[in-house]
Amino acid sequence: METYRGLVLAQRTAGDRGKFIDILTEKNTLQEVYVRGAKKASASGTSTTQLFSYATFSVQQRQNRFYLDSTDPIRIFYRLRESLSRLSLAMYFSELLRQSVREYHNPGENCEVMRLALNTLHYLENGQREEGLLKPVFELRLMTELGMMPDLLMCRCCGKFLPKRLYFSVEEGCFSCQDCGAPKTAYAPILLRAPALQAMRHMIFADFSRLYNFRLGAENLAAVQLCAERFVRYHLDVRLDTLEFYHKITTPLQLMEETTHEPTSSDTGIS
Repeated sequence: METYRGLVLAQRTAGDRGKFIDILTEKNTLQEVYVRGAKKASASGTSTTQLFSYATFSVQQRQNRFYLDSTDPIRIFYRLRESLSRLSLAMYFSELLRQSVREYHNPGENCEVMRLALNTLHYLENGQREEGLLKPVFELRLMTELGMMPDLLMCRCCGKFLPKRLYFSVEEGCFSCQDCGAPKTAYAPILLRAPALQAMRHMIFADFSRLYNFRLGAENLAAVQLCAERFVRYHLDVRLDTLEFYHKITTPLQLMEETTHEPTSSDTGIS
């Protein structure tokens, strides 16, 4: 018998009565578990084996398969279902976790993927932070926790710490100031302003108690979103359907907000 805390990231039908669930464990590993009788309305623990359920799981291993024995709920992020965009973004986070933790995480390493997932879902469910802010925070911090942190300390050419404008290379995961010029890479570098660089530094370096405590104007936020998403796609080599769907349902809304937003030059407030 093995007992651990975990977050349900996915579920799949298995036969007429059961299902498989993918659990992100407190050890920052991914485990597939079979749930018997999951389709019965009277089945015990049904709510704690649904998507985005955080619970204590007791499982038994038989040969090469794990079977669920019992669960004890801790928190169920049920209110994510009240918004299609929030649910879609959570699904993207879930798929990204399943792909990256399975392929890139060494269980012996000390990382806080679980803490990142739970904190992000908390803010997403409660609407306490913008979806557009949570997405790059999650992406860049996940890459950092998996050992693929971008190098954002200084210009790779001259060592300048905070240039007013800079080029971020998705391929090389670093930046060069505008004076040094854009790096010659296969993928076009992304031109950023200083507030965007400060925000990205905050996302990868800040303590979890302060990770979500900053503001960023629409123009700089859009640039950071682009950097984070392309960085993840390139270095994890993934193209996820959940991300495409999220973009499909949110792009019209984002365009509408951008037309009513008046950008400012000093729009970042990192605390």
